[in-house]
Amino acid sequence: MAEKELQTCVRCKYVADKEDRYCIHCGAPLKNKCTKEKTLLHKGCNKVNKPDAKYCADCGTETLFSEWNLI
Repeated sequence: MAEKELQTCVRCKYVADKEDRYCIHCGAPLKNKCTKEKTLLHKGCNKVNKPDAKYCADCGTETLFSEWNLI
């Protein structure tokens, strides 16, 4: 049986499955994605950044963790 990949919530430190998007204990996002949305002029940006990134490494837009005040 293969071992599951895990990730840790930055807010409450709960250890979640790798495929989870939000923490089941506190509701915080588990992946620090870029918040730039798709518009008529931009294709959007869904880069997953490092947990400590306040701004996206690809486009400079604020990250989800920064928007949620997790960092």
